[in-house]
Amino acid sequence: MLFILIAVFAVLGIVFRQSHLRFREAAAAEGKSSEALTGKAYSSWLRRRTGAIFKKETIKKTLNIFGNWTTGHYPGWTKWIFIGLTASFLYLAASGFFFALFIPRGMFGVPLLAHVGFGGLFAVSLAAAMIWRARAYRWDEPEAAAHEGFASPIFKKLSKTSLRKILFWAFAVFGLVQIVTTLGTMLPVFTFETQQVMSTIHRYSALAIILTAIVFIDITFISQRRS
Repeated sequence: MLFILIAVFAVLGIVFRQSHLRFREAAAAEGKSSEALTGKAYSSWLRRRTGAIFKKETIKKTLNIFGNWTTGHYPGWTKWIFIGLTASFLYLAASGFFFALFIPRGMFGVPLLAHVGFGGLFAVSLAAAMIWRARAYRWDEPEAAAHEGFASPIFKKLSKTSLRKILFWAFAVFGLVQIVTTLGTMLPVFTFETQQVMSTIHRYSALAIILTAIVFIDITFISQRRS
């Protein structure tokens, strides 16, 4: 029950945080004053944005942005690395949290077998993505201009470039934790109590990697959709 509460509030919190940043950006672009940034204005903006997601023009623009980014970062055959990583991550996240939130018994049957299979694909794809893309997220690379207040109210001078690097390596670390804890619960080398601890770590690491992916997607794709 504790994990369910933490997961729900964490996801809702990060979605609110990022959507409110988009709301402030839209208000600033329209020349609105800070007095106009009310809760009612935000709610109205959020309803319009949510409705626009399903419009043909929005879907087309989003797919173009996604396609251009994928082609630029994963050209040729390397696109299969990204496809494998994305497909496996989406299934693992959806199935894992569905059963964690709504099925007290936990995962079982065909969904569990598919979860294990996609877990193997995720491990291979993550390793390939690290080999292919890690050099692009080196800390000695030049950074873009600061994006004030984007990552957190404390680190106001953290740039989008730095934030992407943090998110990339966080995704990699949490992904490794996912792989190690999965193997730990499957191999008969640990006690039952240790496997229970690993299962708990696996759940919270899954939550962390989903939050990381949400922010990365927001600053990489959704922010560009406004331009």
